[in-house]
Amino acid sequence: MSDEDTTDMLEARYREYAEAYGMASERGDSKATNRNYGKLMALVPKLRASGDQGEAILRRLMNDQSDAVAAWAATHSLPFAEVDALEVLDALAKKKGVTALDALMTARLWRAGELSSP
Repeated sequence: MSDEDTTDMLEARYREYAEAYGMASERGDSKATNRNYGKLMALVPKLRASGDQGEAILRRLMNDQSDAVAAWAATHSLPFAEVDALEVLDALAKKKGVTALDALMTARLWRAGELSSP
């Protein structure tokens, strides 16, 4: 892992990209949404490679004040913290907006066994 891939940097970038994704998605900016999705997905293998530290980051971010950050962190926590992640997704699904719909569909697909490890 390079210096710019320290767990603190990974957490900061994950939060930044997830928040930017959520804001772009809510305003219907597909180019910015897709760009931030790509950046966010590029961090996931790095977090997974960080083992327990990566999981701790995602667990922490499930409680972020940003719904988009919490939703993405919960989605990526499903394989190792299913109960907590589904609880977060279910709570977000009760809200309004694109993130709520994403949370609803993610939880539904996961429970149906139709979502592979994100």
